[in-house]
Amino acid sequence: MGLKYLLIILILSPLHLYSQEVKVRKTEKINIPKDGTWALSAAAPDGRSLLITGENMRGLHLLNLKKGTLTTISDAPGSGYEPVFTPDGKKIYYRSDEYRNNRKYTSLEEYEVLSARKRQVEAPSRVLVSPALSGTSLNYMIEGKRRHIDSGTGESIKGAEGVYLLLEDLVPVLYVNGTRKELRPNGAGNYIWASLSPDQSKMMYNFGGTITCIADTSGNILRELGRLNAPEWISNNLIVAMNDVDDGHRVISSDICCYSLVSNKLYNLTRSDDIIEMYPLPLSNRNIIACQTSEGELFLIHYSIRKHVK
Repeated sequence: MGLKYLLIILILSPLHLYSQEVKVRKTEKINIPKDGTWALSAAAPDGRSLLITGENMRGLHLLNLKKGTLTTISDAPGSGYEPVFTPDGKKIYYRSDEYRNNRKYTSLEEYEVLSARKRQVEAPSRVLVSPALSGTSLNYMIEGKRRHIDSGTGESIKGAEGVYLLLEDLVPVLYVNGTRKELRPNGAGNYIWASLSPDQSKMMYNFGGTITCIADTSGNILRELGRLNAPEWISNNLIVAMNDVDDGHRVISSDICCYSLVSNKLYNLTRSDDIIEMYPLPLSNRNIIACQTSEGELFLIHYSIRKHVK
């Protein structure tokens, strides 16, 4: 089996018309030193490690891409759901689910990468909104109350400066220096996969599982990208996502694609008949995109970029 990749992007600068050719140099399957069906959870800030999880987001493991080593952080249910690295990559914050009388309770846990030390930040509760970072401040909601901790010291702080986005009851909520603003560009409904662009000027989200859009931070829709799922920012003007098709019960085909906000075009990165590529994850500053397959395999796509002035 093989993966086929081709990406051509046109970039328009204020002074010149540039063609930007992005070609995949190679693809490689990640060899994981433990049997299992794997999925991607997060990438380290330096792009040299991945957080991966098992079926149904059970367990959390740190995979060193250079050494090929796998470190188990947690075996708990739900611990693979939206973990967060601190900006320096030294700590990881993750959820841990447990069940009492058929009711789910979720705690917030801290893991130090170098020492492997673990600490419970929040005791199990019924409602925990996954954390978001603003600088070194870790921001989250628990039982409807906002909490902030300094990710460097681990100490609780009263408030958070800067900009961050939380998804509260499937509604994107933007916080700017402590001021709260709900964003519903498409009106009432469910919003998923919501994230801010690297420069924090735009929000990307999927509405109702039907369309992915990009809006400004005032809630005005800038682009409608069609039915793309699991979108991720590569840069302020380039995103990667999966273009999947299902039969109402399961995904029957899926390819990885990119969308350029500059050229306003969608480009396929994969066209594989025998592999269902899903959930792309860019690795920071490394020109690499990780993805997973429906069979629980993980791949790395290495690409190069060349600019041509016309």
